[in-house]
Order: sequence, then C-alpha cells, then structure tokens
Amino acid sequence: MQTKKKEIEYRIKEAAKNEFFEKGYKNGSISRIAKAAKVPIGNLYRYFPSKKALLDGVVKEAYDFIPKFITDLAGTATLREMPLEEFSVFIAKELYRVFWRSRAELNILLHKCQGTEYEYFKDAVNERIYNIIVNRNFGDRKISDSERILSKVVANGYLDGVLEVLNTEWREERFTELIQKITLFFFKEFKSRG
Repeated sequence: MQTKKKEIEYRIKEAAKNEFFEKGYKNGSISRIAKAAKVPIGNLYRYFPSKKALLDGVVKEAYDFIPKFITDLAGTATLREMPLEEFSVFIAKELYRVFWRSRAELNILLHKCQGTEYEYFKDAVNERIYNIIVNRNFGDRKISDSERILSKVVANGYLDGVLEVLNTEWREERFTELIQKITLFFFKEFKSRG
C-alpha cells in the first residue's frame, strides 16, 4: 500500500484552489486540477475521493474559522467600549491577520460555491458583522425596525468594502490603512448620522 505524501496533497489543494477561484465549484474540472497538480486523476482520487471532498479540503478550515473569529470579536467585552479610532486600528490588524492569509479561500466561499453547503457563507459573515454593529451602537437595548434595517445595510456595505480591499494587492500598511478608513466610515455612531 502506498502512503500519501503531503507534498502531493499540497499540490492538489493548490491546483484546486486556483481552479475553484477561476472557474467556481460548479465549473471546476477535476481533470484540469489533476493536470495542474501534475498528478494522475486516479492518484488525485486517492487523496480526495470526490470533487466535493476537494472543495472541503480547500475551504473548510476558513469556513469554520472565519465566522467563529468574527463571533469571538463580537463577544469581546471591551470591543463595545473601545473608542472608534482604537476599534478601527484593532479591527484592521485582525482582519489583515486572518482574512489576508485566506483571501483565495474567502473569495471561493463568497462567490464560487453556488449549489454547495457553503453557498450561504456570506450571509453568515454579514450576520456576525451586523451583530457587532448593533452591539457597538445600541448595546443591549431593543432596536427599532429602522435601526435594524440600517444596521443590516451597513453590515453588507462594510463586508463589501473589506472584500474590495482584499481583492486588491496591497502591502500590510496600505491594507490596514484602508480598512481603518472603511471601519471609521461604517461604524460611526448612528446617532451622529442623523
């Protein structure tokens, strides 16, 4: 019995990441992945028994980790009390640390997984950002329908802004600077938007 080699598994996953990033899951091709990884298709199936298993191998870690990361941020007691300037610096550094290393996986999860269990990942991330916005602006009080709608719109806009920055090749300093500006804009207290 042959043993699986980490280097071959890595090549397959990298080729699959590139394929799913370019073509999406639905239009991704196992044969193109095998060719790009320089692995016979039969050998690829020893590592990943299906296209779905290959997608899991590429995105599952980010799928599990990123919503938990945002939920953990939302649960940080000091986050609500932190001044907006300090909050924006903190968030920018954390997003760089976590999102930057998973840019391709995030893009696949957010835009390339139609028809899979990952299809609603963006909704889950938006919901967690919404919770942070509500928590920072309204605390524990019950919010009105208009405050809820505004908070949802702001959460959607914030995530889209962050994703726009992620889809651009920036140095860490430029990335964090832009995320700070986006955070300051979107997280500005609602009462001052009046």
